[in-house]
Amino acid sequence: MTGAYKWKHGWADAYAYRNGDIAEEFFDLVVRPSLSALEEKYLELASSGDLVMSGLMAPDHRDLINKTNMAFCLSIQSLWEQQLRRYLGHCVSSLSIENVTADDLEHMTWGEKTNNLFQYIRGADLTTFDSYATLNKLQLLGNACRHGDGKSSRQLLKLYPELWPQHDIQSTQHPVARDTSIESLQISAGLLAGFVDAIVLFWTDLEILGLMSFATQDAGLFARITYLRNSRAARLALISRPSQPCTQ
Repeated sequence: MTGAYKWKHGWADAYAYRNGDIAEEFFDLVVRPSLSALEEKYLELASSGDLVMSGLMAPDHRDLINKTNMAFCLSIQSLWEQQLRRYLGHCVSSLSIENVTADDLEHMTWGEKTNNLFQYIRGADLTTFDSYATLNKLQLLGNACRHGDGKSSRQLLKLYPELWPQHDIQSTQHPVARDTSIESLQISAGLLAGFVDAIVLFWTDLEILGLMSFATQDAGLFARITYLRNSRAARLALISRPSQPCTQ
């Protein structure tokens, strides 16, 4: 997050206080245990001496894991989208911001429309937040998971080709084309965790902006800001790691 903004604190910021925690709890209490249980079952099937279990059931179970990862990606995207829309709605009502209707917020599609609304309502450029690139990736991936092959999946492939495993066979006589369909998309638990880190980072940065808007030298306030800055540094380091190819 770069630049200094004159932040007008309101009830919307108080309502958003637990947004980051909710996203993290969803991952820790729902997503992580579910994927761990599925992975354990896969290893059990794959290591079985039974040819039916290892040769047929294990690949089917791997497909189930992939589909579950896609479903959780959609859930995380939906959670983030609802949080942002609710936050902006609270800003409009609590700060008496004019010329923004409920219909505007309801049909707030990700991209230019959302960026313009956020700029108008909060006076800050959404794209300058350090979490924006990862959240943009989440939106593209979520849309691709929801709609299948199409515009979003093509854009996703162009920007993040590492989401598709490298199945190319190096053969000059019989090359095998890389499968770039949505069915071959690989979403790892680590990728999902990174999306949650970006959501937490976004709400942490908003809280920092809100607290810094108070013209006070209160020691407790300063301590909270220091804590949040240290926390955001750890989150930023997690989402800034170079992307690695997804593996099964």
